[in-house]
Amino acid sequence: MSKIREKISFKELTESQATAVTEEHYESWKKDKIRKALQQTEDRSAMISAKKVWARFGFER
Repeated sequence: MSKIREKISFKELTESQATAVTEEHYESWKKDKIRKALQQTEDRSAMISAKKVWARFGFER
């Protein structure tokens, strides 16, 4: 058995911790990721053609 003598209260076990900060960070990250993806779609010259992708993975016919 554990030799921990300190008791953790029910309140400490059940109350939410710093999840709000984590959720805010995740929301910010997600919005940035979507904005960057939308910017990439505007410059189609930087995109790899489907034909090259298929060839690279060995699915070409």
